Amino acid sequence: MKYLLSGLIILLTFVYACKKEETQKLEASVNQAYAFDIGSAWEVNVSTKVKGFMEEENNGKFKMSLSYTIDVEKPGGQTVKGVISKTEDKIDKEKLPDFILDSQFNLDTTYVPGKYKVIINIRDVITGKSATATGSFDLTKD
Repeated sequence: MKYLLSGLIILLTFVYACKKEETQKLEASVNQAYAFDIGSAWEVNVSTKVKGFMEEENNGKFKMSLSYTIDVEKPGGQTVKGVISKTEDKIDKEKLPDFILDSQFNLDTTYVPGKYKVIINIRDVITGKSATATGSFDLTKD
């Protein structure tokens, strides 16, 4: 009986250790998108919450890396690709459950007042997984 119980514990430990780790899906959602007139241009601010990215552990610190591009869709439906392109790297003592990407860019005065759509294309540099989030903002003259 003792050997049976020991064998069962070893078998369960082995099965648990070999259990395939669930892969997380990269997810993104726009929390805020707004713009204001700064005279010679429009300043646009976009805040995007990202979850499901991979973090590499090294010497007790966790590193994540997200690259992203932002496209802007004009009121007439024309899309301007790659208005901004950046990579965000973060090293922290603890694993992050999510990350807020804060982006800021300017649109020149050729962008007329109206309702615009912002499309954020995010890629986890470590895994290569990608996600897209959209939001909207208005360009209005005060």
